[in-house]
Amino acid sequence: MPRISLPPLEIVYKDLFVLLSLYRFMHKWFMENEYTDDKGDIALESSGEVLYMVKNGTHFNANEREVRWWWRAKKLPVMTGTAGSKFYAHHIDLDFWAFQMTDKEIMREGKKEKVQHAELRITVKPYIDVQDLTKTPVLKYFDYWFRTRLIKKNLEENRKIIYQDAYKFQAAVKRYLEMKTWQPEEESFHENLEFI
Repeated sequence: MPRISLPPLEIVYKDLFVLLSLYRFMHKWFMENEYTDDKGDIALESSGEVLYMVKNGTHFNANEREVRWWWRAKKLPVMTGTAGSKFYAHHIDLDFWAFQMTDKEIMREGKKEKVQHAELRITVKPYIDVQDLTKTPVLKYFDYWFRTRLIKKNLEENRKIIYQDAYKFQAAVKRYLEMKTWQPEEESFHENLEFI
C-alpha cells in the first residue's frame, strides 16, 4: 500500500507526572476514538504496542530510568460525506520517550504519593495508507492519473481528517499535562494525577 505521510507533531515536557496514569490516558484516548491495531483489536493489546522498553540506570545517575514505547494504531475512516471510503486507512504512530526519569514523593491531600519527574518527548506521526492500484493489470496504467486527478479532493479531505485527529490527540495530552494549547479548553473527564 502506498503511504501518504503528514508532518509529525511533537510534545516536549519536563516536569512531574504519573507515568501509569499518562499511559492509561493515552490508551483510553485511542480506544474512545475507535483506533485499533493491525489485527482489529480496539484495546490495542494484540499488536498495537510494538515496543515497550525500560532501561534502569544511566551513566549520569544510577537512579535514573528511561522508558520508551511505540504504538501503531489505525482507523478505517467514518463513512461521512465524500471522504469516507474503505480505500483509505488512517494511521497514527506514537513514539513515547521519557528519559532522565526519577521517582519523587509529593504530599497530596495529607498523603505521600509517588510521582515521576522526567523529560518527555512524544512524537505523533499521522499517515494514510491508500490501496495499491499498480498490482491490477488494467488499472496500473492509470494509477498516477487516478491519484492526481480523480481522487485528489478525496485525498485532501482524508488528510485533513487524520491531521485533525493527530491535533486532537496532541491537545488532549497537553491538557492532561497542563500545558498551553492552541485549541479552546474542553472539560476533561480524566483525573490529572490518578493514583493507584
